Amino acid sequence: MSVKHEGIGGWLILIIIGLLSVPFIRMFSLYQNYWTVYHTPAWSLLTEPGNPLYHAWFEPVFWINVAVDFGIILLTLVALWLLFTKHAAFPKFMIYYLVGITVFAIADGIITNWIFSTLPITADTLAYIKGQSFRQQAGSIIVCLIWIPYLLRSKRVKATFIGKPKEQPFAHNNLTF
Repeated sequence: MSVKHEGIGGWLILIIIGLLSVPFIRMFSLYQNYWTVYHTPAWSLLTEPGNPLYHAWFEPVFWINVAVDFGIILLTLVALWLLFTKHAAFPKFMIYYLVGITVFAIADGIITNWIFSTLPITADTLAYIKGQSFRQQAGSIIVCLIWIPYLLRSKRVKATFIGKPKEQPFAHNNLTF
């Protein structure tokens, strides 16, 4: 491989920017979409049997989404570690990461649209929810269509992610317990 293609640079910078933004975006999403719903009267309307907007699947899907968002934050940190240590596993990990997020976005969109389509809500509200789901799904698919071929074919990726992280010598200290 050519030396000019080694190292973190080129289009990998866009991947870094994307990965660095994920924890902030997901934390904001957790606050905006989950924390605020959980702490409003809407929560009891959606989760307590007998209410007109109740659906048995809403609460489990809600908590699965919260768990997945935290999982994505953790996986993003793993991806960043693999990237910055130039670990050979980074390209494959990143492909699985992107595909996993896309599969979840599609499944979540289908389930969410199904739940809300069974509730007595306005057509405009349902159209908004479906539009949000579609944008999330389309965005995930587009990201996969761009970055997976790049990770598989890029000379820079092949030249940069070739080994395991260097082992750091264990620092012995003089502390006694």
